Amino acid sequence: MGSCQIFLMAFLVTITASLSGQTAGRDLLRELLYIVDSDHGNSDSHERLFAVDPQRKVIVKNYAAGSRPDIALSPDGTRLYLAYEEMSPDRTEGQGKLDVVETATGTVVASVANPNRWVAMGPLYSSEMTLSADGRWLYVKRLALDFNHVPVDAVAIFDTAAYKFLSDTISLPKCAASLLVPWPNERALSVLCSQDMDLRTVRFNDQGIPTNLVPVGIPVTNHAAGQWVGTAFVSGDNEVTVIAADGKYSRINVEANKITEEGAIAFSPPLTPPGWHPHVPGAEHVPSLGRRYIGMQRMLESEGRLYVPLSRSDLYMHAADAIAVLDQKTLRQEALFELKSSPRRHSWNLFSSGAIGEGGTRLYLLAVEAKGGAVRVLSLPDGKEIDTIQGLGATPTIMIVSP
Repeated sequence: MGSCQIFLMAFLVTITASLSGQTAGRDLLRELLYIVDSDHGNSDSHERLFAVDPQRKVIVKNYAAGSRPDIALSPDGTRLYLAYEEMSPDRTEGQGKLDVVETATGTVVASVANPNRWVAMGPLYSSEMTLSADGRWLYVKRLALDFNHVPVDAVAIFDTAAYKFLSDTISLPKCAASLLVPWPNERALSVLCSQDMDLRTVRFNDQGIPTNLVPVGIPVTNHAAGQWVGTAFVSGDNEVTVIAADGKYSRINVEANKITEEGAIAFSPPLTPPGWHPHVPGAEHVPSLGRRYIGMQRMLESEGRLYVPLSRSDLYMHAADAIAVLDQKTLRQEALFELKSSPRRHSWNLFSSGAIGEGGTRLYLLAVEAKGGAVRVLSLPDGKEIDTIQGLGATPTIMIVSP
């Protein structure tokens, strides 16, 4: 079951607030937005990866991307990890590769085989890899074969210091579409699985080697069957909070392997009732925004707040059109940011990725527009749209801000 087969969007990339202003006898260093453009998901060699200076609103760097590109950025911004498919001359098959790129020069300092990588389908998709907090380990989703040669979901671990993958992979049977949640102490990785609706946590020794290659799943919800999980984040010592697509949440103690608290977030306007669909004849009209679901995503976190994307559109299953701002501890909604359509720009009110920059004062939203990609810039904490950067590819799908 691929990520294109579920009605969840893989959305947000893990963000750290960035600094600008270092000088060393050269030009002022600015934060950059690294953007992947899938070019309608055609895999026809027109996919792109480029870096944008959001202050000057120009593309300043281009990188060779390969097919179905995916990216991650080191915590200090000096290394860009680029996963892609290297296609055969007739473009009928591809081989997975992982390049380590020096961001200052664009030089590929290492290139290794990355077989059986999880390749998302469709024009909009999210990153399927993430870094440990210290940047030493890159976790990459893969499909592996079990003892019966049946494909199972897995996570491979790339040693960013040695430029090689570890020999062992973490097996995640019946996980399907998943969300990788690295812990801030670098000694654990949690994986939120959509098929079995559970949370699985991998622990590591002092050398970063996983101590449990087949982690035990903890059920994350007692909701009715068919209810999708949405997102998750580390919320305390040994604790992960999981938010389901219907707005209900569970706090899970991964040490005790149990749910310690359950509740429902009071979204305003409320989330769409379960089972509602805009194209079903006779379906009840939902007042106000009528949002359909919370998508599977990496949460944006800044200054004790969570920025949760919500979706009401059927145009793209991996796009959102509103953001609920929650208090990180209480999960109470503090604000709602809605991306407005603009007839003058011939745009839709959809975005596929987000990032927080400028020391936590800017929210960048990667927008899907009728005439190509754009970044809509909102000020924080008020959520007012203050700028737009246009001309950013055909269907941009992943965005990361440099530190």
